[in-house]
Amino acid sequence: MTQQETIEWLLTRSQRYSEAVPIRRAFVQDTEPVRGLVTKPGPLRKLIRSPRALDLLLITYAVTAGGDFAVTERSETWGRAAGISFDTTGSASAAVSRQWARLEKVGLIKRSTDGRRTQITKLLEDGLGNPYTLPSGSETGSRKDVYFKLPFAYWYDGLHNRLDMPAKVVMLIGMSQRKARFALPQTQAFADWYGLSAATVRRGIEELSTAELLDQVGSEPYITGETATGWGVRTLYAFRPPYHLNVNKTDRESAVANAAVSDDGQPVSATPTLLDFS
Repeated sequence: MTQQETIEWLLTRSQRYSEAVPIRRAFVQDTEPVRGLVTKPGPLRKLIRSPRALDLLLITYAVTAGGDFAVTERSETWGRAAGISFDTTGSASAAVSRQWARLEKVGLIKRSTDGRRTQITKLLEDGLGNPYTLPSGSETGSRKDVYFKLPFAYWYDGLHNRLDMPAKVVMLIGMSQRKARFALPQTQAFADWYGLSAATVRRGIEELSTAELLDQVGSEPYITGETATGWGVRTLYAFRPPYHLNVNKTDRESAVANAAVSDDGQPVSATPTLLDFS
């Protein structure tokens, strides 16, 4: 099979009727277990220089949909799906194994042998090595249960090959904010929230805009210590369909209350809460 045929075969086997993959926000940005809200970069930052490992992880997230959240396939299958190796003579095993080892070290999966194949079990997305559980999606309970969805269109549209790593990372950051309109300040303070560089954020925005996934949809004032007035203005972005599916309860209710509708008939939120990313 080709890479695309392999991916589509795996996605079909997942039996995810929503055709979207839930991913905890902790994968992108986690919180410290201390009093008050203290955030820290999630394990995504540890994969910035490992694009194939991220590709392998995302397709693994897609196909481990239930049961013991484990999947067993040949190395050649994973090699094709993640674009790591297309060899069928046995050398794919070592190349894929290196990527699994990277994900295992980060605490996102565990491996076990199943005959001549390897069983991969998904772990909790915060990278602490805990067993995986389905997130409840509660917006009032534990922040560990807040998640966003990556649509299967990511693979069907070929974005796994079309996008470079900065665009993939910024896409996941944008989706994790779960807002109809969201800010992606190209400042080091914002980048530090996710363990990136400001240049990575800038390149990711540019590439997503060029790929017609991301639009500028306005601006908002924000609090900052960098201006004489204490206020600045930053750009707001929105994903194009079908990548616009992550919207929190507040934005949904605001959209209904304001009866605001976009050109494609989708609700548009009111101005998001002000945050200091200066």
